[in-house]
Amino acid sequence: MSQYSSLLLVLLILCVASSNSVSAKVVDVDLICREASDHSYCSNLLNSKRGVDLVNLAQYTIDVLNNNWTHAYDLIRDMTEIAENDTVAGYYDRCETDFLDTNSIAFSLRDAESNLNIGKYPAMVKESVDIIHYLLDCIRDLRKHDTSPLLRKYVENFQQGAQVFQIITKYLNLGN
Repeated sequence: MSQYSSLLLVLLILCVASSNSVSAKVVDVDLICREASDHSYCSNLLNSKRGVDLVNLAQYTIDVLNNNWTHAYDLIRDMTEIAENDTVAGYYDRCETDFLDTNSIAFSLRDAESNLNIGKYPAMVKESVDIIHYLLDCIRDLRKHDTSPLLRKYVENFQQGAQVFQIITKYLNLGN
């Protein structure tokens, strides 16, 4: 009888252990942040959620990106309205399109969060690449005109967060 109990206990432990994938393990933030261009930003961002797994770090980073997106988008719209001429307004309009259009940062963020919720990590990698692509398009347009320091800060913060998110999605995909 005790043999069967021991065998059942071992099987239970194996089942629980096998159900925990890499994505459910607590990760070393320094490992992720070594790949970021701004180690300090990455470390501050991820260490504010110390001791959580990759999935929770991904969700937290998406939440931060959504917040940063809102600030940057609102300021871009304000800058468009007060632009000194049509040429400058055009730069902001193109950037606004990169933030909110059918193929944009907003839709890629939404899709990334949906894919996170259903565990489709390879699709998240694609969304993270798209976010960076649309953001770089916006940055190119903003560099054509001297933008406000506040907008520059918002866009830079968004870019740093997007890069951290891209690294996290890479590790989620590797563990899948």
